[in-house]
Amino acid sequence: MSIHNRLEKLRKLMKDRNIDAYIIPTSDPHQSEYISDYYKTREYISGFTGSAGTAVVTMDKAGLWTDARYFLQAEKELANTEFHLYKMGIEGEMSLEEFLLEEVREFGKIGFDGNCFSVSDYKNLSEKMGSRALVYDIDYISQIWADRPDLPKNPVWIFDEKYVGESFESKLKRLRDKMDDLGCDYTFIGAPEDICYLLNIRGGDVEYTPVVLSYLLVSHESVHLCIDRDKLTSDVLKYLDEKRVKIHNYSYITDLMKQIKGKNWIYLDPDRTNVNIYDSINSNVRVKLGLNITSSMKAIKNEIELENQKEAYLIDCASLVKFFNWVKIGTRTGALTELIASKKLHDIRAENETFIDDSFETIAGFAENAAIVHYAPSNLGSKTLGEKGMLLVDSGAHYKQGTTDITRTIALGKLTEEEKNDYTLVLKSFIAIMTAKFKNKTNGERLDMIARYPLWKAGKDFLHSTGHGVGYVLSVHEGPQRIGDKNQVEFVENMTTSIEPGLYIAGKHGIRIENEVYVKEDFVNEFGRFMRFENLTYLPIDTAPINIDMLDMWEIEWLNSYNKKCQELLSPYLDGSDLEYLKESCKEI
Repeated sequence: MSIHNRLEKLRKLMKDRNIDAYIIPTSDPHQSEYISDYYKTREYISGFTGSAGTAVVTMDKAGLWTDARYFLQAEKELANTEFHLYKMGIEGEMSLEEFLLEEVREFGKIGFDGNCFSVSDYKNLSEKMGSRALVYDIDYISQIWADRPDLPKNPVWIFDEKYVGESFESKLKRLRDKMDDLGCDYTFIGAPEDICYLLNIRGGDVEYTPVVLSYLLVSHESVHLCIDRDKLTSDVLKYLDEKRVKIHNYSYITDLMKQIKGKNWIYLDPDRTNVNIYDSINSNVRVKLGLNITSSMKAIKNEIELENQKEAYLIDCASLVKFFNWVKIGTRTGALTELIASKKLHDIRAENETFIDDSFETIAGFAENAAIVHYAPSNLGSKTLGEKGMLLVDSGAHYKQGTTDITRTIALGKLTEEEKNDYTLVLKSFIAIMTAKFKNKTNGERLDMIARYPLWKAGKDFLHSTGHGVGYVLSVHEGPQRIGDKNQVEFVENMTTSIEPGLYIAGKHGIRIENEVYVKEDFVNEFGRFMRFENLTYLPIDTAPINIDMLDMWEIEWLNSYNKKCQELLSPYLDGSDLEYLKESCKEI
């Protein structure tokens, strides 16, 4: 069915209930970042395949809102459809709320599926829409999506304590202690990654994120898990029984919420709780809103997790050395494409016995395609790699030892002066934040400025965050910490984050360099406790694209020292031409 026909069917259903505008977010009932195929409703209705965006359909218009990572991709995918692209974060561009206020009459109706709409989004929309009614008991996409994929049925597995470093009982005690501090009798957890973290289990319900779709309700006396029982093996059932976790069907969560008696306090995260579940809470139950307690807990890694994570990066970086060596050889044949390369990288990683899955879809952009921040090669339009320009590869994997996220931009041949200068500016930005010293509890917004300064001096910038938290065999993008504009979360010891400044010139080239690090104490003096970032990632940084005249001596020394350590750590994992390629990549400049 074409996009046009889908919109026609949707509008007919809207007309039957006098719905003036229908919102289709990128979401599932848990407000997950990555969602299973079953919940890709926004992609179905619009044809836009990016991982973030919201579609709105009225009786005569259709709009798609997405952020700067996807502008170029969305323009291509929405071409020849009725959908108009609205660029979020761009001055003068109409926001989704402004569009609704303009297109929906006073006392008109705005509809959406309350199962896939968060409490935060609902409250924000309600405050801005004035007299317009919000109708959230409508799932129109289910009514028109005839060949909708099935929900996954992959089995749950127990994640051994030798990897996670802390028992369920210990985590539960810490959670309940915090509930005491907050004066709450219950906490509801709707985020699958938080549930898997707490219970020390993993699943396979969401591509690139080894979690199981479920809900958890915790009191001081009990733990209730709502889950599809078909996913629980006998070993997992025994494990959960031993932990005194009470198991219910997935859809039973609203019944559980209704059973909470009045005057009790319940704590929940409005960003990860859907409207329908919130609506099932009795009106006399008192609700306290805030970030999931478990989100703050898992953001700070324990020592066992960090040691395992270091091993995961050595495994992964060695795989990437093999990959880039293969790419350099394959490029000379004239037969290597971005898509073939990205598939090869998956295959190399999968050779390791502890490999679980890729942690996100590999971004492999050659030349001008690298300027599309989240470009993923496909069967249609995958470029052939040539012996000129640069290749950007942003990829990652889940191993039992941890989750990786790495970006390198490498020269495949002759470069222009502009390419060299831009690459060197990104490298200067990368080194600036990698070597930063900062006070304990410095927030992400202030750290972001350190990274951007070398680019700002040159009158350039990038439109994404400098870094994000990374989960431990969970979501590769993990909060609450983020190195970015308006992020006020304080960075403390053992928090992990990516560091990934970039520069993107549409129609020409894109550059990004990314490592994962964790926060470590550097020194304490009369002015306080000072921290630094400790490396987890050891993969050589390509020196071929550098304009050495733009680097200060201390930057050259840092780069040479870093590449030297990469050679020392990765050599035991490599041999033959891969080892020779590593040595060549790590030569001093």
